[in-house]
Amino acid sequence: MLMFLATVLDQMDLALEHIQKSTVHDARFALMLTDNAVELVLHQIAKDQQARFKAHPFLAEKYQHTKELEEAMGRSFEAKLKFARIEKQLTEEQARTISIMHSFRNELYHLGLQYEAIVQDLSLFYFSTACGFLGGFKIRGFGYMVGIELPKRSLKYFTKKGDFSPAEIDDFPKACRHLDEACGHRKSTTITSLVDHMDSVIRDCDIALDIIADGVYDNQHMTRDQATIESQAWPLAFTPVAREFAENRGWQGTTFEFVEWLKQNYPLKFTKDPIPGWRRQATRLRSIGNPHTALERYHSFMSVTLPLRETLNEASNQVEAEINRLIDERRGK
Repeated sequence: MLMFLATVLDQMDLALEHIQKSTVHDARFALMLTDNAVELVLHQIAKDQQARFKAHPFLAEKYQHTKELEEAMGRSFEAKLKFARIEKQLTEEQARTISIMHSFRNELYHLGLQYEAIVQDLSLFYFSTACGFLGGFKIRGFGYMVGIELPKRSLKYFTKKGDFSPAEIDDFPKACRHLDEACGHRKSTTITSLVDHMDSVIRDCDIALDIIADGVYDNQHMTRDQATIESQAWPLAFTPVAREFAENRGWQGTTFEFVEWLKQNYPLKFTKDPIPGWRRQATRLRSIGNPHTALERYHSFMSVTLPLRETLNEASNQVEAEINRLIDERRGK
């Protein structure tokens, strides 16, 4: 167990080093290291319980969460997180934040740089949250081999007393508290960063909606409400979902007619200019004092609005591309 704890601290210490460098790439790396340390401990919680039942089979007979334990021993991060909640080794608030941060970690890892504007503050918040979770880890046993060689980074967090005791059981939670203090996370900074990014996203969509509403030609001018509906209907018209929706209602016609029909009949997510409502959400978010709540609402906003935001961006790019083509044409290019 001591080597496991030392390995976790080794990763967290390295994560802190990268956080303190205050660059986008270092913050990205720090967030992934933190997430890995969290997952190691989540898996260990399940592993410890499984070992306990193997040593004492009679305890397993009355255990009510055998299925959840089996799932937690697999590869699913969410299953491990769920089991840790069952074992009361982290709070619901911590669990929500860790789940969201894990999704950010996956995007950072698989899609490259994402959330550049806020990744430093995200990594700081995740690191602080992880320290709180890790510090509460229930250590079952504290075995180690004589002459054990601990990772170099972890040595600064362990007290050496006597020839045979390289550490004490209280060293791990103390180390987690020390790491949390060293990172210097501030709740207000996290909240401000999230809202500032949300404001930036809304501002980009506001500009895009204006571009779409203005159109290219005089006969293309429309209201922002109409532009919102138009932007959703066109890409929707080429999806199997929309085709099935229309076929079930006996509709037939051309693509242009289909778009018009969808605008009138399909339950679109947004039926009017969403920007005023989005701005109100950002204003409310700025008044929240809990970074966990702020992160949850920020993440919900970004997830719910993503399809429309992507659609608005694509549609406005098409309008601008056509305008640039006409400009080049008139210049004789």
